[in-house]
Amino acid sequence: MSVRICGIRSRWKKIDGQMAEEKELPLWRNRPFWSVFFIAFLIYFSNNMLAQTLPKYAYDLGASSQLIGVLAGAFAVCALLMRPISGQLVDNEDRLFLLRVTIGIILVAVTGLVFSHEVWLFILFRGLNGIGWGIGSVLCMTLASGCFTKAHLGVGIGIYGLGQTVAQAVAPMVGLNVAAVYGYNFLYQFNVAICAAAFVLTYLVAIEHQRPAVRSYSLRLSAMISFSALPPAVVTMCNAIAQSSIMAFLVIYAANISIPQIGVYFTVQAATVVLTRPLWGKLADRWPSLRIIVPCEVLIGAGLFTIYEAQVLWQFLAAAILVGAGTAGDQPVLMSECIRWVPPEQRGIASNTNYLGVDAGWFIGGNLAGFVVSLVGYRDLYLIFILPVVLATLFYAWAERKGGRGSSFYL
Repeated sequence: MSVRICGIRSRWKKIDGQMAEEKELPLWRNRPFWSVFFIAFLIYFSNNMLAQTLPKYAYDLGASSQLIGVLAGAFAVCALLMRPISGQLVDNEDRLFLLRVTIGIILVAVTGLVFSHEVWLFILFRGLNGIGWGIGSVLCMTLASGCFTKAHLGVGIGIYGLGQTVAQAVAPMVGLNVAAVYGYNFLYQFNVAICAAAFVLTYLVAIEHQRPAVRSYSLRLSAMISFSALPPAVVTMCNAIAQSSIMAFLVIYAANISIPQIGVYFTVQAATVVLTRPLWGKLADRWPSLRIIVPCEVLIGAGLFTIYEAQVLWQFLAAAILVGAGTAGDQPVLMSECIRWVPPEQRGIASNTNYLGVDAGWFIGGNLAGFVVSLVGYRDLYLIFILPVVLATLFYAWAERKGGRGSSFYL
């Protein structure tokens, strides 16, 4: 028997042993959402801790900037390879079982890092991590979006995205401090504990899903990506390209110019996200997406330019405020735009399209950043990487003007 959760038709069966109410659950009582939220938060926290510390560890071991770029891109390219099937897996298989499998893959990958002391092993296990992430990220976003009506999707995805962004901003600082005090091996053991906690939570999750009676798999492009979700996914890709320069090389750049405590950058960015995300979430349900995307892209571009000009810590922190404010606004809007205009049964593919943009951006950006650094150095990298932000803004404005959101393919 299927029921309604959060006002939409769903195959979730029970919540705490009682049938869900027909009316929409208040956010604080929405146990299916919070279950997925905390699992996703732990995985995002682990991933972003590794994203910053592994390049620094490889740098300390003497790796070249190009090899560091390959390490940064290994995770993304393996996740990217999973995207053609991840949306279909989410829409066709038992989602709770699939969640446990993907978290299990991630747990194996981070455990492998504990026993690795060569850069090629980092690349290998980071790639395995990307395989689990390629499915798990789509799955968690699909589960979270299914807990809200279309009218409240902006706020719901905003809260979900807040967990991602806080993890992205705080985890690097925590990772760098743990590595500095206890060493990298202890840090990776800490990562194992985080992923193990996420795996345990999958057995306490308050959701249950029935797979369709008839599975439907296809190699057609339309079965792998949602054309309606392409414009926001392209903008997401451009943003990921631009911000890969921060994730892969900011710590190394700051060390080279003797900037102390650069980990504070990520704390300030997180605080900015927390303070500004609720406002952006409310505006997302009232304003056309273009009115939010444009100023947010301007803020991100201004933040990258500030890093280019920065010579002392407070200037880096000013950049953190700008990037944090921009990311807080455009990330949930782009995520919700990918999902808002597709039917519920296609949300897995729409989520997949969003993350396809993320993975493509990190893969392109990580490798491109390593190449650019080898040519012009760390400082000029941040000036050059403003270009993807400019292109993202122009492209989204053009796509909105040509087709408008909600069209089957508004390119």
